[in-house]
Amino acid sequence: MSSNDNDDGMLLNFSTGDDNASQSSSNSKKITGGRWKDRRKLQMMMDGKKPNKKRQHQDSTEESETRGEKSTKKTKGAHASNNSTSMTNRKTREIDSKLAQKQVQNLPSAEIVSSLFTSNREIATAINTNKHDNDVEINPSNAPLQEDTFEALGIKDPLLTHLDEKMRIKKPTSIQKLVIPTLIASPRNNNDLFIHAQTGSGKTLAYLLPILTSILNMDAHIDRKSGAFALIVAPTRELASQIYSVASMLANCCHYLVPCLLIGGERKKSEKARLRKGCNFIIGTPGRILDHLENTKVIRDQMGNSLRYLVLDEGDKLMELGFEQTINDILKIIHEIPINTQKFPKLPSRIINVLCSATVKGGVTKLGDIALQNYKLISNGKKGEKDNKTMTAVPDQLLQQITIVPPKLRLVTLAAELNNITKKVQSSEETTRTMVFLSCSDNVEFHFEVFSSNDSHHRNLVGDSVRVLTKGNTILPCFDPSSAPKVICYKLHGSLSQQMRTQTLKHFATDNEATKGKHLIMFCTDVASRGLDLTVSTVIELDPPFAAEDHLHRIGRTARAGKHGESLLFLLPGEEEGYMDYIKQYHPMGWELLKFDEDLLKPAFSDIRVGRNDRTKEDAEKRRKKDKDENLEWDTNATTWHLNVERRLLEDSSFKNVAMRGYTSHVRAYATHISQEKKFFNVRCLHLGHLAKSFGLREKPKSMGALGSKQQLEENDERKRNKKEDPKMKLIRMARKAVHQSASEFNY
Repeated sequence: MSSNDNDDGMLLNFSTGDDNASQSSSNSKKITGGRWKDRRKLQMMMDGKKPNKKRQHQDSTEESETRGEKSTKKTKGAHASNNSTSMTNRKTREIDSKLAQKQVQNLPSAEIVSSLFTSNREIATAINTNKHDNDVEINPSNAPLQEDTFEALGIKDPLLTHLDEKMRIKKPTSIQKLVIPTLIASPRNNNDLFIHAQTGSGKTLAYLLPILTSILNMDAHIDRKSGAFALIVAPTRELASQIYSVASMLANCCHYLVPCLLIGGERKKSEKARLRKGCNFIIGTPGRILDHLENTKVIRDQMGNSLRYLVLDEGDKLMELGFEQTINDILKIIHEIPINTQKFPKLPSRIINVLCSATVKGGVTKLGDIALQNYKLISNGKKGEKDNKTMTAVPDQLLQQITIVPPKLRLVTLAAELNNITKKVQSSEETTRTMVFLSCSDNVEFHFEVFSSNDSHHRNLVGDSVRVLTKGNTILPCFDPSSAPKVICYKLHGSLSQQMRTQTLKHFATDNEATKGKHLIMFCTDVASRGLDLTVSTVIELDPPFAAEDHLHRIGRTARAGKHGESLLFLLPGEEEGYMDYIKQYHPMGWELLKFDEDLLKPAFSDIRVGRNDRTKEDAEKRRKKDKDENLEWDTNATTWHLNVERRLLEDSSFKNVAMRGYTSHVRAYATHISQEKKFFNVRCLHLGHLAKSFGLREKPKSMGALGSKQQLEENDERKRNKKEDPKMKLIRMARKAVHQSASEFNY
C-alpha cells in the first residue's frame, strides 16, 4: 500500500480487494478484516473525507491507559527517508498496537468478584421472644441424682463394684431411677416398656444394667454357650458400636458374658465365626441382623430358648431411615422362635420389647404400636400446659445460641466462631471438642478441605478423615503463621468406609497425649447425631436440621450427664427466622440471639497478625492507630481470608469440583425438609448466587444437573482414560491407586 496526500499520512494494513481500482470506485468494493472503526476510517479516507481527529485522539488515549506500555509490532511497509514516511511508520505502529490490544480485550473477560460486605450491614432480624436469662440459677436436668444409689435400685455385686471402681459411675440419673426397678421386676410384670428421656440422660445404662442384673441373679451356670439373652437394634453403625463398647465394659465384671456386634461394612464371615463361638448379647443394625436371621442358622440357635429382651434404640431414627419393614421382618422371625420357660425360670416368660427414644412424635409412636404390646411409658419429660402430654426439652444447662447470617457470609462466620473457640484453647491444656453439623456428605467434604488443607506442604495427614494442622497452615484467621494452631480436623459421614468411620470416631473421642490441649473439630452429617456419648463442648449447626427432632439429637451431643455445653444454630434472614418460634417449645430456658458481625466476626478478625506486615507487636499497634477507620479493619481481614479461599478454588480445579459438588448437594438437600417446616426452609427463597459465595464460588454453577456425585465423575474420567490409555500405564496407575486406597483406609 502507498500513501498520498489525502490519507492523512496513515498507512493501514487493509486489503480493498483491488489495488488498481481508483478512489472513485472504492465505494463499491467491500473492505474486510480489522475492526469496524478502522474499516470505517479507511472508507472515509477512500471517499475523500477526513476522520474526526478529536475522537481518534480520545480512542488512542483510552486504549493506551488500558494496556499501558505494550510492545509494538514491526511494520510491514517500506521505510522512506523523508518526513512523511517517518510519520507514516509512527502511525502504523500505533494502529498495529491497537489491533493487538483489541485481540487481548476480545479474550473472555475476568470474573467479577462480588464484595463480601455491603455498605449497609444492618439486617432487620426477628426479636428474641425467648431470651435466655443469665441470672437464673440452673440445675442440670440430666445430671446424676446425688440422693439415690444403684444399690437402692437393685444393682448388686459384682456389677455394683465394677460401676464404682472401673467405670467411675456412682449415682443414677432420673431415667435410670425409673427404668431399672421396672425391668428388674419384669419376671413378675411382663409389660413392654417405652423409655422416653432427654439426650444424654443415660438410656443405654437404663436398659443394660437391669438386663445384666437379671442374668446374674439366676442360679444356673452361665457362659457364652448359654445363648443370647438380649437383641439390641440401633439405627446407625456408630451407635451400635458404642452400645457394644458399653456392654463390653459392663461384661468385664463377669468374663463369661460375651457381647457380639453385627453391623454393615464388616465381614460376614468373621461375624458368623463369632456367632458359632457363642454370645450372650447381640447388638447390631437392622439390615445386618435381618440378613443373619434369614441366612445364618447359627444365630437362631443362639436365640432359641434363651432370648428374653428385644431393645429398639432410637426408635424415631429407625422409622425415619425407613426400617419399618425390616423391623417387622425381625419381629416376625424372633417371635416364631420357641421359648423354653423351664430352662431359665427367673427370666421373663416371654420376650420383653423395649423401645427407647428422645422424642414421642412422628413415626416412633407408629413403631410403638407395631413392636409393643400392653406397654408402659416411662418418661422424665415435662408435662405440657395445654394437653398434659409429655414434652421433649433440651437439657436445662445447655446454653443455646442463634445467629442470623446472610448467605454469602456463612463460611467466614463459621471460621470466626471456630477461631474464637480455638483462641480459648491456646492457653489451656484441656482438650476441647466441637462438632459442626452439615446437610450432606459433599458439604462435609468441602468444609473439611477448607479448614484442613490450606497448605499442602505443611499439613500432617493422619488419615483421609483426620488431619493434624502444623506450622504454616492458615486455615483459621488471625493466628501467627509461625506457631501451630493446635487444631485437629475430622470428617464423618455415611459415604466413608466402615473402618475409616470407626477409627475416626475413636480418635475423636479418646483423650491421649496426641489430643491433649488441642481443639478437635469434627465436620459431620446426622450420622453422628444419635446416641454417641462424647465429651463435646460446642455443637454448631451450620445447616439447619431437616426436622425439629434432629435438632434435639444434634445438640444432645453436648451438655450430657449434667455437664454444661453450648450450641450455635445458623439461620438465614427472612423465612428461616420463623423457625425460632417453631422450636421455642423445646427451649424452656430460652436462647441468646447473637449478631454475626459484632459478636462473631469482629472478635475473630480484629486482631492483627504479627509477621503479616509488621515485624513486632509495636509496629502492628502503630499501624492500627494510623487507620482512619478502625471499625472497618476487621471486615478487611475477613474479606482477605475469604478471598484466599476463592483463590485456592481458582488455582486447584479438583478443589473447585469439591466446592461445586458441595454447593449443588446442599441445595438439593435443602429441598428435603419435612412438609411441616418447608414454610421456613423454602428452596425458592434461597439467593443461589450469594449462597455460592459461601462455597468460595464467584458465580453459581450454570448447570447444576450436570454436576453428578464424586463417584459418577470418577467413573466418567475412568471411561475417558480407558479409551486412549496405554495398557502399561493403566497397570501402573491401578497399582498406585491400590496403594493409595490401602494407605488412606488404615493409616490413621
